[in-house]
Amino acid sequence: MLRTLCAPCFIIAFLALTACDTAPKETPPPALNPEQAAALLHYNNKAEVWMIHVRKTDPTCEYKLDLPEQNSHPTEIGLHHIVVCGGRPSPMEFDASVSFAYDKDQKKWVISRFSS
Repeated sequence: MLRTLCAPCFIIAFLALTACDTAPKETPPPALNPEQAAALLHYNNKAEVWMIHVRKTDPTCEYKLDLPEQNSHPTEIGLHHIVVCGGRPSPMEFDASVSFAYDKDQKKWVISRFSS
């Protein structure tokens, strides 16, 4: 009688322990919004120095970041041709691109690459 009662208890205990061993699901990164992306560019030394250089030639130039839809929760976003001058695409000599990556350790978006 005792053995028949212990078997279900053992199975329940085993299932409870194995359920605790499963790793928690990783939460997807939050979407990168245009304000965050612009702030990252502003505080990136290479990007800021590049814009100062560009504005010496054409003060109407600025960064324009057209972020894609992020329904699939990407961990990397690459943007090309991010400089506009007077509302139009910049000349090739002022062109730049940037890549953003979500840093899981810091739990925030960072610039992984900026090129001009």
